[in-house]
Amino acid sequence: MRSRLALVAAFLLPTLLVAWLGLSALRSETERGTARYREQAEVTLAARLERLRSELAAVSRGAGDALSLAFDADGTWRGETLRRLPEAKRDETAAADEPASDPGLQRSLEAEIDRLEASGELERALDRLRTAAESGRAPELVAWALETRALLSAKLGRSDDASAARRELVERCPDARTAAGLRRSFVARRELARAATDGTSALADLYADASADHAALEQTATAEFVRSVRTELAEQLAREPDAALAARIAVSDRDDAYRARLRRWLATLPLGASDWIASGASGGVRLFELADEPIASANPLVVPTPGERVLVSVTRDGAGWRGGALELSRLFTRTLEDDAASASSFRTTIEPLTRPPDDAPIARQRLAAPLDAFEARVGGGDFASFVAGERRKLVWTASLVALVFVLALGAALATLRAVAREVEASKAREGFVAAVTHELKAPLAAIRLFAEMLERGDVEPEKVKEFGGRTVRESDRLARLVDGVLDLARLEHGASKARTEPLELRELVERAVATVAPLARERGFEIVFAAHAPGGTRTPGAAGASGASGDTSVSSESRGSRESRGSLSATGDRDALHGALVNLLDNALKYSDTPHTIEIELRRTADRAEILVKDRGRGVPDAERARIFEPFRRVGDELTRDRPGVGLGLALVKKIALAHAGDVRCEGREGGGSVFVLSLPLHA
Repeated sequence: MRSRLALVAAFLLPTLLVAWLGLSALRSETERGTARYREQAEVTLAARLERLRSELAAVSRGAGDALSLAFDADGTWRGETLRRLPEAKRDETAAADEPASDPGLQRSLEAEIDRLEASGELERALDRLRTAAESGRAPELVAWALETRALLSAKLGRSDDASAARRELVERCPDARTAAGLRRSFVARRELARAATDGTSALADLYADASADHAALEQTATAEFVRSVRTELAEQLAREPDAALAARIAVSDRDDAYRARLRRWLATLPLGASDWIASGASGGVRLFELADEPIASANPLVVPTPGERVLVSVTRDGAGWRGGALELSRLFTRTLEDDAASASSFRTTIEPLTRPPDDAPIARQRLAAPLDAFEARVGGGDFASFVAGERRKLVWTASLVALVFVLALGAALATLRAVAREVEASKAREGFVAAVTHELKAPLAAIRLFAEMLERGDVEPEKVKEFGGRTVRESDRLARLVDGVLDLARLEHGASKARTEPLELRELVERAVATVAPLARERGFEIVFAAHAPGGTRTPGAAGASGASGDTSVSSESRGSRESRGSLSATGDRDALHGALVNLLDNALKYSDTPHTIEIELRRTADRAEILVKDRGRGVPDAERARIFEPFRRVGDELTRDRPGVGLGLALVKKIALAHAGDVRCEGREGGGSVFVLSLPLHA
């Protein structure tokens, strides 16, 4: 055992040593490469954080993309507003002779026009509207009368009258609004632009004016109008591209985007920013959630994020406060914009702590308050490919090591197996020599004894015949032993020249039973043979007499009765198969301690025939069943077994079965004993 372990160690230890050295070197190189990547990522991260600090300083000054902030000490807003100056002046210095709109009068006029229109008196309705527009002085009433007059004229197919009414509305009442706050002049201008041959330019002017009028989030009617005009312009550009017009619209888009930012900020002031300033602006920097636009803009530059937050940074300025406000999305974009254009393969992102990274970042750092809910992450580069490459190298190296290890282990096992086979062969040869010597000596000694007694002539006449018979039997025994060794040698080397012929298996079994019958009778055993016809019925074949009588007989049946039940035929060497069956029966007799009934069964399974020899002998351990068919293989020690033999019988049966494209196996039998099954292909 120690020599075997030493042999395995001699194969495996050098392999394991080389593998350990290779993997250690690969691991060290991977660690150095990873350290270099992490160092470069840390440098990139430090640069991004420095850029973020610079942007925060710009926000505190109200520079860059930040909105400029100005507050009184009590939190009153003193910064930029969206109220248009001409309209503000009109509100502050309204002419004393310009009467206010009379809602009751307008409702009465609306009801009258509805009645005339319902009764089909459209001409009278137009005259009434014309009179109201000419005599009215309130802008809202005049604007409504002109707008309704234009709609009715269009309904009557009088496009010129409709256009004239709309132009008059634009000139006389440019600031009159609907109840929803939308200027009626904007609606009139859109209809005039649509009616014009080349109204796209006028539509672009209308987009600029209408978006400039959108001063508060509450102006949903104006917001929807601006959205519809911008959508109409986009469709027009898609149909007829115009670079100059596109440039004009782009300018209006930028102005509209700035006003959208300012609208949201002004709507955010009452939500906490003013109170924070009034309370002393603790810390000087704070995040606020921006108010949302109720209607999405068609302007491609306005992409508001629901729940977007804005960073507000202020400092004392005399009695008030000054500073800046910048949306977090813009702040982070400005912080990372040169990173995107950099030739470096590293990429930096700023993400909420709650959002898991797409890939494991190489470097990361949590931002300082009030941005402590975010962290900067550096990833990308060649790190992923580096890790993948190192992983591939590790896999290949490990695979190579495993292959070498397996080969070394295989070589060791093959060597050990060869040694074990040689040891077993040596033991088998020793056992074979011992068994053959014993088997040869017994018949030779008996033959010599009988011969010497006959030579001396002192044998009684009545004993001469008995001694002669016993001499013949011992000679037959010796001949069978020699023939068994020679047959095995021929089968091992494929030198058998057996004659192949169709065989009736019933007759073959009966012949084998008849051969073993004298020995069975002598030892007190009974042999019972049964066959299964193709239809599944079981029929008796040959049976021994009762053990009490001590006789064993073999019954035969007429050819007609056999044919009536069907037969099982195979092709092969009659003598070889007869010898195989005799060996199985002899084996059942030899390894049984007490006389009993040995059963032989012939049955058909699919396209094969099976001959079963069932005994109640000593049985074969499970671990030995597959090996008892090896040459010279016997259970127990050769020198101490109480049964004669050299372990060739079952080996010959196995070789004969394989030579006939069949097989033989040993199974345990319920209640004790063994079942040997000889399987042969049926003759077509």
